[in-house]
Amino acid sequence: MPGVRLRLARPLRLARVPGTERDPSAVTGPATGADAMARRPRGGYLLVTAVLVGTTLLLFGLAEWAAFPVLTDPVAGMRRAGAWGALIGVGLLTGDVLLPVPSSLVMIAHGALFGVLPGAALSMLGGAGATLVGFVLGRQGRGVVARVTTSSQRRRAERLLTRWGVLAVVISRPVPVLAETVAVLAGTSTMRWYVVTGAGVLGSVAPASLYAVAGASGGGAVGAPLLLGLVAGLALAVGAVLALTRSPVWRRPGRSRAPEDVRS
Repeated sequence: MPGVRLRLARPLRLARVPGTERDPSAVTGPATGADAMARRPRGGYLLVTAVLVGTTLLLFGLAEWAAFPVLTDPVAGMRRAGAWGALIGVGLLTGDVLLPVPSSLVMIAHGALFGVLPGAALSMLGGAGATLVGFVLGRQGRGVVARVTTSSQRRRAERLLTRWGVLAVVISRPVPVLAETVAVLAGTSTMRWYVVTGAGVLGSVAPASLYAVAGASGGGAVGAPLLLGLVAGLALAVGAVLALTRSPVWRRPGRSRAPEDVRS
């Protein structure tokens, strides 16, 4: 009608009740990309290493508590088994990844029962098997590592393992717990299984030979602490020589040296 002005009605504004705000993630979904990376712990690989060491120690403790005869005194069972003792010894050394196997006693028994060269070969085979089992466990757990680490952390770890991974496997092979941890971490990288297994064999040469000599000569467990010290010293010496020479055998064929390698 003439002279009548129409006014639009204003929408009603309802008062917000605390706690009823809409969750942004319900619209946008879970955080991805940079947001997801920011939420991941900075020390992702430290967490992975701590979990590996803690799990290994827990399994060792449970096995010690259960007091399985084959783990507390494997030598007696290997003697009774005769030729099958070789298979038992290799199996025990391979299972050392998850079980508290007295590896020094097993390797001494190999030398006492089968002689120096066969005993050393059996111990080296068991050490390689343990390395391969740890590598397979790490390869199966790559998805878990990807969830707790960032892409930059994985790239940095990949560079370190590419350069020093084989050396780390060789040096750590005679050291309990550390050997299993390094093998599993190697499995989370792009290292090849045969390269890691070969490093496990190389790292087992010194302890397998020394313990086989001790067993064949009748030294037995009396000289085990001395042999352990000799093995550790030999492993450190080999590692120091390889680290100083930076032998290209540890790098992949055709891989060009990084800029930091050239500068050094």
